[in-house]
Amino acid sequence: MTCAEHIADFKANGFTLVPDLVPPDMLRELVAVTDRLMDGARQTDSHTDVLELDTGHTRDAPRIRRIKTPHSADPLFFEFARSATLMQFASAIVGPDIRLSHSKINTKSGDNGSPIEWHQDWAFAPHSNMDMCIIAVMLDDCLADNGPLMVMPGSHRGPLLEHHDSDGFFVGAIDVARDGVDLGKAVPLIGRAGSVSIHHPMTIHGSAPNRSGRMRRMMFLEYAAADAFPLFYGVDWAEYMDRIVAGRGTSLVRNEPVYIKQPFPTRAPGSIFESQSQLRSRYFVAANEP
Repeated sequence: MTCAEHIADFKANGFTLVPDLVPPDMLRELVAVTDRLMDGARQTDSHTDVLELDTGHTRDAPRIRRIKTPHSADPLFFEFARSATLMQFASAIVGPDIRLSHSKINTKSGDNGSPIEWHQDWAFAPHSNMDMCIIAVMLDDCLADNGPLMVMPGSHRGPLLEHHDSDGFFVGAIDVARDGVDLGKAVPLIGRAGSVSIHHPMTIHGSAPNRSGRMRRMMFLEYAAADAFPLFYGVDWAEYMDRIVAGRGTSLVRNEPVYIKQPFPTRAPGSIFESQSQLRSRYFVAANEP
């Protein structure tokens, strides 16, 4: 498929999968830096500014579920985020002026690495307009048995489903039974390391635990139009403008009719893992019980 065909696929279905996009040399560099950052878990017993640890972590047997803001942890990631390899897709979706809104590397160890329950990214990150996309880079092979990203075709058209519990607290996940989501239509995004998927911020997605015995690491780069202003956090203007990856930044805020419900109040501030720890029931636990 050409870039234009992938963009048409994204607009029609809310996602697209680009096999083997990342050049092998660049992939090796990304993996090497990821390995180095993960090795820092051998020197800590708790979360750090860079690493979020998984249940059961020890220094002798590290378990990591996330590298936080890798674009800040090592300059290689920011350079890759603004590379022509990715910008050809981001600019076709978002426009010529682009800000890197957020980055993370979610990691799943092969011995039951943490799942992520079904959700829509927009629930976590409302902006003044929805010219955004999330590019997910497979740093390891993502196969059916090691917790690949799964997406619901067409869900990007809305609506924004409820991500709060019955007490009104944000829990970062939807209730698939309550909302009548037919998970039989879910598509696993499977590919070799270096493949890339792109999804819309409204697309419903999740991923199962990893019980394959093989690591599964995926870098998420969230891009927003420069005039899409975040509605859920205060802005350090210099840092905010430093995240412009294409074109020019602006103080102009473009407002469009979009679904907005703030990800507050919360009992567990922090990452999606902390939010979802407050769930009373979990699809991926129930679905994988013997």
